[in-house]
Amino acid sequence: MKKSILATVLLIGFLTSAFATGESKISYFILNSFNRDFKDAKNVVWTSKTGLAEARFTLNDRKTEVFYNANGSIYAISKSIELDELPVNAKRAFAKRYEGYIVKEAIQYEGTDEDSYYISAENEKESVIIKVEQQGELSIFKKAKK
Repeated sequence: MKKSILATVLLIGFLTSAFATGESKISYFILNSFNRDFKDAKNVVWTSKTGLAEARFTLNDRKTEVFYNANGSIYAISKSIELDELPVNAKRAFAKRYEGYIVKEAIQYEGTDEDSYYISAENEKESVIIKVEQQGELSIFKKAKK
């Protein structure tokens, strides 16, 4: 349950805008860790959600999000990736199972309790967000009719 809630928060953050709390509301420990970990980050927007501080930013021309816990340790990172960066078995499984879907976005998620990928795709009837486990297994994370 905890995993799916955090994954939902991450995906919503990528797909929608969030209310920014600004750096002034983020602790010194978190800001210090962020500045050390992501020196080249651009367009940083801070929010605070469910006990975690979130920074959304651009790094090397990729949308990136990082979540920090209260003591300044990274809890999770997600970043946009190119489709060819997905594991080969995941690309094959997606192409076979979702033939005719157009990929809109792919995200790599690295958390303290899981690593996975998410693929946002659509066809003329529906849009889906597919979760790709490290072993390449696919599961529908979210599905919506058009």
